[in-house]
Amino acid sequence: MPQCNDSVETMQYSDFYNQNANSLATQYNSLSFEDVHGCWRDFWPGCGERVLDVGAGSGRDACWMAARGCAVVAVEPAALMRAEGQRLTGDAVKWLDDGLPELAQLSRHKHPFDVILVSAVWMHLTPEQRQQALGHLAALLTSEGRLVISLRDGEFSDGRVTYPLSVEELVAQATESGLNPVLISERQDDRLKRSDVSWQTVVLSSPIRKD
Repeated sequence: MPQCNDSVETMQYSDFYNQNANSLATQYNSLSFEDVHGCWRDFWPGCGERVLDVGAGSGRDACWMAARGCAVVAVEPAALMRAEGQRLTGDAVKWLDDGLPELAQLSRHKHPFDVILVSAVWMHLTPEQRQQALGHLAALLTSEGRLVISLRDGEFSDGRVTYPLSVEELVAQATESGLNPVLISERQDDRLKRSDVSWQTVVLSSPIRKD
């Protein structure tokens, strides 16, 4: 879930996710990491890698990556949603109260990440916030680190606000932040079987940095 600049907008997002935290966690956890993220399997994090899960929600993905032997940091600005995630992962994952586009808490983080996952978040950010977020995310990656962003096509029927997005916009903005696309998935059907929703995933790589 994003943490928007405007205080009213932030409150609206937090209110929705806090008021529906339990039901959303049940919905999210009804699917497995493998089912949701199979299209980028070749880039999944491996044992010992440092992983950041942005907008970590119920903790499903963070929990799976921690069980794989990764050192996982999860950020989620909605307090009750974050509590659901903490219940699922226990001490296996470090949780922070933070969110896009600023990632203010993580800006003080000392160790870069090998993989950053931004799943089901990007549609909530304006184009301007996306560009800002990409700059912050790129700065948190290791040399040749992977940034994974899933893109939702389809509006919400529950009042949540989204903004138009496209693969082309993401790739163009990522290039401005020094990131290179290494995978653009085919359009995927929604795993919750919502006929008006589909997904694409883009994997971006940071350049090799010379010390």
